Amino acid sequence: MTYNKLNTIAYINGSPYDILPGETILSFIKRHKSKDAIPTLCDAPNLDPFGSCRVCSVEVGLSADGPFRAQASCHTPVMPGSFILTDSDKIKKLRKNIVELVLTDHPLDCLTCEVNNNCELQTVAARVGIRDVRYPEGKNHLDRTKDLSHPYMTMDLSKCINCYRCVRACDEVQGEMVLSMSGRGFDSRIIKGNDVSFFESDCVSCGACAQACPTSAISDVFESKSVAVDQKIRTVCTYCGVGCNLEVSVVNDRVKSIQAPYDAEVNQGHTCLKGRFAFSFYEHPDRIKTPLLRKNGELVPVSWDEAYRFIADKLTEIKHQYGPDAIAGISSARCTNEENYLMQKFIRAVIGTNNIDCCARVCHSPTALGMQKAFGTGAATNSIEDIKLTDCIMVIGANPTDAHPVTGAKLKQFAMKGKPTIVIDPRRTELAKYATYHLALKPGTNVALLNMMLYYIISENLEDSSFIEKRTEGYQSFREQILALNIDELAQITGVDKNLVRKAAIAYATAPNAMSFHGLGVTEHTQGTFTVMLISDLAMITGNIGRPGVGVNPLRGQNNVQGAADMGCQPHQGAGYLNAYDPEINKQYEAFYKTQIPLGKGLKIPEMFDASINGQLKALWLM
Repeated sequence: MTYNKLNTIAYINGSPYDILPGETILSFIKRHKSKDAIPTLCDAPNLDPFGSCRVCSVEVGLSADGPFRAQASCHTPVMPGSFILTDSDKIKKLRKNIVELVLTDHPLDCLTCEVNNNCELQTVAARVGIRDVRYPEGKNHLDRTKDLSHPYMTMDLSKCINCYRCVRACDEVQGEMVLSMSGRGFDSRIIKGNDVSFFESDCVSCGACAQACPTSAISDVFESKSVAVDQKIRTVCTYCGVGCNLEVSVVNDRVKSIQAPYDAEVNQGHTCLKGRFAFSFYEHPDRIKTPLLRKNGELVPVSWDEAYRFIADKLTEIKHQYGPDAIAGISSARCTNEENYLMQKFIRAVIGTNNIDCCARVCHSPTALGMQKAFGTGAATNSIEDIKLTDCIMVIGANPTDAHPVTGAKLKQFAMKGKPTIVIDPRRTELAKYATYHLALKPGTNVALLNMMLYYIISENLEDSSFIEKRTEGYQSFREQILALNIDELAQITGVDKNLVRKAAIAYATAPNAMSFHGLGVTEHTQGTFTVMLISDLAMITGNIGRPGVGVNPLRGQNNVQGAADMGCQPHQGAGYLNAYDPEINKQYEAFYKTQIPLGKGLKIPEMFDASINGQLKALWLM
């Protein structure tokens, strides 16, 4: 009993607490005490333990009576049965001495510092009891000039404490590796690229370094670390489909700056250029904030009530004169589920037409249709979080580091660690540079290449027979058709060496867990639906569906493109992806909406343009 107990607990200041596998002393203490129980400088929530500052030191012994030795808690694993002293006199003296040495080389100009009383160095110095510095003032940083060349980022290395947090954020979070440390000893300093300016470097303006910096050595023009704000509001980014959480600082009802919260499940303290810095559009002088009506050939401002009356009267007039099909609506993948649901309901239940469409059908309609045929639903089968649990990734027809930067950074980190990565793309994308296998196929030959992969998986007997038997239908016929293909002809069509395709197929099929990601390079083709079905077939034939770390993941474009489709903003499907042209399903909608719902075929966006040109469409509501 004693043995088991000692192997599951450790002691903090004499009290026993349970241990989790792989836990460091710092995480162990934070979990049981508080996140501020131990002062730190080089540690950050979204970075790997590093141990450069030693401020987090604690005393550790194998018995309550010692002997004890000082150890950096951030990267030292907690030992079962060990005794940890967090605030002994020896540790307090050590921490104070460390911070004093840091401050000797740091300009003490707190009143003019850009971080507005949110300096971690200042907080830690107060925590360890420093009132004045007893060492001579250093000369290392005081002559360094600021780098203000970047449109968003600022750099003042006189305030740098060489904690490496910015370097690690650039490497571990974004994977851009722009920052590094140059020189030794007192000559050590942060450089950008090959010691160029911030503007000339390969910086992608994600701001991860500024958020990580514990001082104002690296900051941004919006003073995003400032605590001098009226309130901070948690929201979701309005750009791409990743769904990053943002923390918006507000002063006088205006956005001052944006940070990425560390506890956000989607982005864990990271965001891209748009999410962090592109918020000034909301108060741009060109933004229209008042309804405009054309009177005597000119657009003039009117009240909202007058605008609403005009819209209602015009739509009613057109409906009575030309019929409901003379009116159409285009919904928005940037609006909420509620707004999209009401938009399609208004067009169908109030106007009486299925002329409703949005970009959800345009960009990823092959995804929705292909995955519906394969799985019954057009949504991703699992979470982006599963990247942490997978053993192999396949990215086809997508450039996530550009189009979905936060997810792209996670995929790039996966590839940079040397894990099996398959990129299928005619271009040598940034992710392709790190890929294990880059299949640079000819544009438009996705179907042929995926058929090659399926051929090799079947011919090498790498199928998951148990999964196929229990969870799929029609496999035997599918198998016969795949094996009947001419592999040399397919190789010629795709322009990819068949041996390379074979290696990639084997890597995908033999991985314990494999995930696939696809984008518009797959869907915006005439054979897009078939390609998505083949991607789904790859997952099913290898059993990579239905558990953590596997699945088929469409990288959707706008922030709520999935929701707009879910809500029924497309002519052929109502809310919940039910067939809008099926009389039996139509009865369900009518019972729910308590009014008559149209059965006639609705117009897609290109068809709306044609109908407008030939005079059939008289009004278009664009949301």
